Amino acid sequence: MILTLKELAEYLRVNERTILRMLKTGKIQGAKIGGQWRFNGSQIDRVFFPSTPIDDDDDEMPMSVLTRPHIGIPVSRMMSEDRMALDIKGKNTEEVIAELTDPRFFAGLVLDVHDLREKCMARESVLSTGIGNGIAIPHPRDPVTTLRAPASVIYGYSKKGVDFNAPDGNPVHFFFLICSQNIELHLHLMGCMARLLKSDDFIKALPKCGDKADIIKLVMEHERDEFLSQERLEDEEA
Repeated sequence: MILTLKELAEYLRVNERTILRMLKTGKIQGAKIGGQWRFNGSQIDRVFFPSTPIDDDDDEMPMSVLTRPHIGIPVSRMMSEDRMALDIKGKNTEEVIAELTDPRFFAGLVLDVHDLREKCMARESVLSTGIGNGIAIPHPRDPVTTLRAPASVIYGYSKKGVDFNAPDGNPVHFFFLICSQNIELHLHLMGCMARLLKSDDFIKALPKCGDKADIIKLVMEHERDEFLSQERLEDEEA
């Protein structure tokens, strides 16, 4: 699908000046044909609407892109249907971490999943990763340099809820375990998660998702809306 400047602006629901600014900064790519800009719709979708996780062997995504400010890499690209636990059985922090670091989730991704589990528990011993509002973001204290992907986000859901020592004292229902290769990407993803999980609409919609694909789609849609809202704000300020 080839889009004109006007068509792309309408597709993303932003001003044409916003598209030109993204072109200038390298956020998107386009080609001028006969004095008119043309854009590859598939390339645009990969930037703004990523719906599949990065393959372990993906060599086309340099770290400079992964940690690039503003766009960076979205949480949805770090999630996979194969790495979700939608019926957490654990009754305490240790049991939940064990479920989220199930060897099946990390096959071919980390050298020693038990070491990752211990590092996540070490982080919990310092301070709970429960952030309140029924949410926790478990993660190891240090980057996992041997990770065979830039990062991974494991999603877990407990209908009953788990006492995770959250600051508000409420049980945790939603878990997003994060591990990444370097501190820059880790901080980027933590920032993304913080913004994503501030949305009450997002939290309310999570348990209503019919299947694992719907969860990734939900994350993707909220990330897209946040990005486009920021672009519109910048456009208004320009």
